[in-house]
Amino acid sequence: MACLREYDFEILLKNTTLQECESFIKDHSEDTYLVPGGYKVKGVILLGATSSVGFSGNDIIFRYTKPCFGFFALKLKSEAEEIKRLREQYRKDKNVKKIK
Repeated sequence: MACLREYDFEILLKNTTLQECESFIKDHSEDTYLVPGGYKVKGVILLGATSSVGFSGNDIIFRYTKPCFGFFALKLKSEAEEIKRLREQYRKDKNVKKIK
């Protein structure tokens, strides 16, 4: 499992509820996908039954769950190659739904 410190990231929203975090991601992304738990974004495993992953320009916005602290909306910056890879992966997976 990857450590966030390895990436250029920004915390957009912290210590929030699941609904607030999911709404924030959808509102601040050009494209948003709902993926099953266990999916990886740059090696970071997404926890929960489902998770929103959004793309805005070359940035990836997703929900990060930190036990005892709650939900965070994070942005990985300048990840054009990872966005390309994820879009291709999401097109092939019937369990992934495009929600925006």
